Amino acid sequence: MPDKTVIFSDKEQAQMQEIIIDQDKDEALKFLVELMDRIKGTAGHACGPKVV
Repeated sequence: MPDKTVIFSDKEQAQMQEIIIDQDKDEALKFLVELMDRIKGTAGHACGPKVV
């Protein structure tokens, strides 16, 4: 799997700071799920998109 760089917006950085300061476990889990979706991405194909 190739390396991937995730860039956080100012809003996302502020959201992470709030989660850390408030120690809000529910918000932290929600943010982590969204982050994992961004990191996961989709598999590319040499032939182009898969036709269903």
